[in-house]
Order: sequence, then C-alpha cells, then structure tokens
Amino acid sequence: MIRVVPAVLLAVALGGCAGAQPGTPPPASRSTTSAAPDMRDNDPALQAAAQALEPLLRSKFRGTFSGLAVDSAEGAIVVHRVPDKALDEAARAAAPDVRLKFVDAVYPLSQMEDVVERLNADADQWKAQGVQLTTWGPAPDGSGVNVTTVAGEVDRAKLVERYGDIIRVTRADFPVPVPKSIPATPTR
Repeated sequence: MIRVVPAVLLAVALGGCAGAQPGTPPPASRSTTSAAPDMRDNDPALQAAAQALEPLLRSKFRGTFSGLAVDSAEGAIVVHRVPDKALDEAARAAAPDVRLKFVDAVYPLSQMEDVVERLNADADQWKAQGVQLTTWGPAPDGSGVNVTTVAGEVDRAKLVERYGDIIRVTRADFPVPVPKSIPATPTR
C-alpha cells in the first residue's frame, strides 16, 4: 500500500481546494493511494523519515521536487522528482537507513502550486464563464494539476488554453456538504 505523506496531503488539501466545499480533497493519483489496509502503514521509521525528508526536499529543491509517498508494501519512501542527481544524493544522505525509490515526474511541486494559485485567483472568473470547478490541486506524483469540473473533459480546452498542458481534468458534481452537526439522539 502506498500512502501520501501527511504533510504533502495537507499542502494539497489546503493549497488546492480553495474553491471546493470544506473537506473535499482534490482527486488523488491512482499510483499514490490505495484503499486496501496494510499492517505496515504505521512503520515509525518510514513515517519519521518521510516527515523529515519532505520539508528538506521542498525547500532546497523547489525546481525539481514533486512529492513524497510512503510505499508500505515495499517498505520504501517514493520520491517523485524531475530528474536531479543532487536531489537524489541529498535524499539518500538525509535518510540513509530507509529504502528510497526515485520516480521521474513531469512537473516540480513549485510549478504545480503556481498553477493552483492562479486557479484560486481565477475561480470566480471561471464560474462566470460557466466552468464549474469542483476541486483542484497538485498531483502527488508530479504529473500535473488535477482539476475536477462539473462538465469534465468539455472544460479541458479552456483550462489548458489558460494554464497549459499541466492541467488534467476529470468530471464530478459538486460535493454534498456534510451537516454542521448531527444530533446525538433522534429527534421526534
């Protein structure tokens, strides 16, 4: 089972869902999440190494770092990055006792976050043009910015025209908000 590192997931949720209903994370990449439970999910060494490694790579390798995931099934941390020998060496030095898997990404996190910020700023403009954005955020594997709209692929051309091929579009209706409070006992 592969788990997205909590710090990365939190950054995606906070940075990429400004236009979404509260509690609606952007769609996750199939290659970085799984619903199947695994007893090694809470491997303290992997979790600690990933949580220490993520801010280091994020700050020192803004132009090449894309994201991290913990692959519990293989007992490794997956580092998504635009190929960068210096990043690979720094990651190995910072986490010498943990197995690291380096996976090539298309975009660095910084570039994806820039597009997310532009989407945040443009959300009302898109709504006025009939493009109903549901969620958006960087793909943890560095493959682009995941954008969900009510119309899906129909909206892709407009979004790509404005932001480039970094945009990946899927279709989903607006999320149904969770009630603010649920009574502890049934009312009569």
